[in-house]
Amino acid sequence: MEEKLVKEWTDELFSRSRSGDGANDMRHLFDSGLFARLQRTFMIATGLNGNILDRNGVSITEEMIERSPSFCRLVQSVPEGQRRCNRSDQRVTSQSIAEQKTVVCRCHAGLYDSAAPIRYKQIGMGAFITGQVLLEPPTETMVDEIVRRVSDLGLDREQLVQTIREIPQMTEEKLKATTEFMQILADYIAKSLEEAESSRREAEWRSLLRETEMKVIQSKLHPHFLFNILNLISGQALLENATNTYTTVNHLSKMLRYIIKSYRPLVTLDEELEHLDSYVLLQVLRFEDRLRFHVEVADDALRQALLPSLTVQILIENAIKHGVEPKEGECAVHVRIDRSGRDMLTIEIADNGVGMDAGKLRQLNGGEGEFADGLSGIGMIRKRLDYYFNGNFAFHLDSKPGSGTTATLSMPVMTSR
Repeated sequence: MEEKLVKEWTDELFSRSRSGDGANDMRHLFDSGLFARLQRTFMIATGLNGNILDRNGVSITEEMIERSPSFCRLVQSVPEGQRRCNRSDQRVTSQSIAEQKTVVCRCHAGLYDSAAPIRYKQIGMGAFITGQVLLEPPTETMVDEIVRRVSDLGLDREQLVQTIREIPQMTEEKLKATTEFMQILADYIAKSLEEAESSRREAEWRSLLRETEMKVIQSKLHPHFLFNILNLISGQALLENATNTYTTVNHLSKMLRYIIKSYRPLVTLDEELEHLDSYVLLQVLRFEDRLRFHVEVADDALRQALLPSLTVQILIENAIKHGVEPKEGECAVHVRIDRSGRDMLTIEIADNGVGMDAGKLRQLNGGEGEFADGLSGIGMIRKRLDYYFNGNFAFHLDSKPGSGTTATLSMPVMTSR
């Protein structure tokens, strides 16, 4: 079976398998080897320390402590100093993600840090941070201010003063240039994340595809036995002059053959309507004289238009189950197919059933609540149309309690697979 024939099913399975697995965590996506090389290259090129943090400010690459200024290593030698440095990293990371741009700010000790946000699918995943620099040579006043900021850590003042004078210095212009370089790296990281996610999705999809193909092969073994039994019943009914039974079994057999062929993702409207004849006749037999069907195709050229198989039947099933069945007396379902504009196929299915209240109608039109499930009837229609027509479709319901329901579906006229 070709991959495209079951992609719509495995896409749904894939989306369910991804729920709740930390999709917003880079650790599930990124290539640690690649990021480690980027980190080393940056530090060699700039002489500065660099690190990649997740959205919570936690490092996801190896921290090169030896690359940090001796002042920072001294501060981080005590637990409280380490905690403050971590909070500074978290703050600059959060700020860059919130502002969606590179930012420069001072850490708890007064040194300058900068961060470039890493965004993936419009979500801030983390940041590439660097810094731990001063923008000018340290004056006595500046030294005293930095010492004051960390004075409660219990560190030796003389050692602090010495390490402060060893902190790297760069002009604001150079820091901005370094920050721009960081943004280029961050953008590259985001691109690599997209490629990694695409590769992962493809691998999982292929695994699901193999599983689905096996189930399809197994399921094909059963219809042959079913058709043999149906043919036996049909032949026996004909011999016994049980014409209603013969008609019912014959139409059921036609329906099952069409459903099995519906592994094809797209069928012509003409094929869909031909199958619908058998389905409608079975429903008429079920409701006897209480149900009337009418199908109208305003433009015969539309019969060659392609649409996902079973689309019309699913909508009619909904009309019968939720509109016709609960109603007493005569009921009708009217199907009208027409062209809107020059290139849109419109399918309208109207029933005079019990209708629905505004709350349920709002949920259905908005794909909310139980109707958000991609495997529900209407949910599957939306999902398949979105896949085949790249979102270029419309689905809308109109209804009032006691006044029936009208479902209107529009999609581009497509005549070649």
